[in-house]
Amino acid sequence: MNLRLPVLDVQCAQNRKYYFNKNDISADNIVMSGLVHGTNVMIVDDEDKGKVMLEADGLITNKKNIFLTVTNADCIPIYFFDEAKEVVAIAHAGWRGMVKNISKALVEKMISNFGTKPQDISVYVGPHLQKCHFEVKDDVLSQFNEKFVIRNSGITTVDLLSMVKEQLIELGVPSQNITSSRECTYCEKEKYFSYRRDKPELVESMIAWIGMK
Repeated sequence: MNLRLPVLDVQCAQNRKYYFNKNDISADNIVMSGLVHGTNVMIVDDEDKGKVMLEADGLITNKKNIFLTVTNADCIPIYFFDEAKEVVAIAHAGWRGMVKNISKALVEKMISNFGTKPQDISVYVGPHLQKCHFEVKDDVLSQFNEKFVIRNSGITTVDLLSMVKEQLIELGVPSQNITSSRECTYCEKEKYFSYRRDKPELVESMIAWIGMK
């Protein structure tokens, strides 16, 4: 299901309008994902401009002047660019999406729909809740391969960055094509929202976007 952009609170709407205006991007050309913590990836075309792809955590387009966006407040924004085929994509990867391997779902869709070769994909893994603060309990811990688990002084955390890199390399994306932020949304209080750190009544988040002008 696709819907028009939802009504945002005044401050949020003003912030987004200011930000995108500053980057010379019209709100009419923005497409948002609905964020359901799954692996559903949708192809975006001109008729989708200004919509929310309600059931998607990943978006792909080969159209100019379409700007794909996800919001995050600890989850991982993953940016994809195939320069050879001129295709861009973005994924919202929470831990559930990581366990289900949303990167695999997205890359396979780039391959099947646009003829992308994994070796041509450049990936950027954005700021997120890093291994220093992604603490998990037994119910969540059981979802992860032990190689990504860190135990220290009675605290158990998971290294999601190493996990996403391994997933991408297994898909055929060269390691040298993968760059990442080492910034932790929890640690960088003056720079990022963090749901786990702040636990706000009204969720605050950042917006990640990618597009071709």
